Amino acid sequence: MEKKENIVMFPFMAQGHIIPFLALALEIQKKRGCTITFVNTPLNIKKLRSSLPPNTSIRLVEIPFNSSDHGLPPNTENTNALPYPLIFRFIEASLSLKLPFRKLISELIAEQNGHLPLCLVVDMFLAGVLRLPMSLGCLMPFL
Repeated sequence: MEKKENIVMFPFMAQGHIIPFLALALEIQKKRGCTITFVNTPLNIKKLRSSLPPNTSIRLVEIPFNSSDHGLPPNTENTNALPYPLIFRFIEASLSLKLPFRKLISELIAEQNGHLPLCLVVDMFLAGVLRLPMSLGCLMPFL
């Protein structure tokens, strides 16, 4: 059986970013038949589960994030849970996702016997992870 191409998508942790990424993921899945690996923090992934159709092949994958480690209120994994003065700190905290994302991509490549994802679609607000696809030789559109 031929393996489907995998597209990894990682939106910034804000509803105005997650919702369009999810809409794009659903459209790609419908038209291309690719496997979509949708990456985000645990609380965002939990909320997304109920938004997906029951027959979807979109794979939701959690990447660890502890807001308290960055001087943010506990369990803050989305900008809608923050007062405006803390948004910049939240953006800075997103830099901590670089190593867990790199580890996740390495695990995905190992799962696929060394086969790279077709592309990584990374939100431009996640500047800390933008160099990873280039270092792997992956295609990387960013939104």
